[in-house]
Amino acid sequence: MPRTFEEASNVESIAQGLIPNYHAELATARILYVFSSDCWTKNGRELWGKVQKFSGFNEWAIEKDFVVMVALEKWNDLTEPQRTALVDHLLSGCTGEEDEDTGEYKWKVRDPEVQEFTDVLFRHGVWHEGLRDFVLQAKKVNIEDIVEEEAEVDLTEGETVNQGEGEG
Repeated sequence: MPRTFEEASNVESIAQGLIPNYHAELATARILYVFSSDCWTKNGRELWGKVQKFSGFNEWAIEKDFVVMVALEKWNDLTEPQRTALVDHLLSGCTGEEDEDTGEYKWKVRDPEVQEFTDVLFRHGVWHEGLRDFVLQAKKVNIEDIVEEEAEVDLTEGETVNQGEGEG
C-alpha cells in the first residue's frame, strides 16, 4: 500500500508553542506539517519523523520553506510530552541564516550535533568535542528521573519496569 499524507494540525499546534520560545529564527519560516501513514527507515532503524526543505520550483509552487512530516502510527502511541519532544527535535533540524543585505532568511536543514554508538561511548568515553558538549549539557538535567518517568525504566537496574505504549 502506498504511503499517504494528511494535514497534521496537532503537530502544527505544538510547533506554534515551541517556535517563539526555542526556535525564534523560524518565526517567518513557512512550514507545512503533515502526517505520513507510516514510518520511514534509515539503516534498518525507524524514523518517526523527518524534515525536508523546499527549494526552486517546489518552494515557489507550494509557497513553503519546509515540510515537517510525522509518522502517524508512532504519533498515536506517544504521550503528550513525547509528542512535544518529537516536534521540538524536528524543528531543531530547520534553521536559517539572515542575509545581512536583504534581511531575508536562507533556510537549510541541519543534522543533530551528536551521532554516536553507545558501544563506542562505552569503550572510548567522551572522545570528541561535540560529544563532550552534549554530555556536559546532559549532566545539567536529571536524566535518570526523566527516563524513569517517561520510559518507565529503572536506570539502576537497567531494565524496563513497565513497558508502555510508545516505546521506540
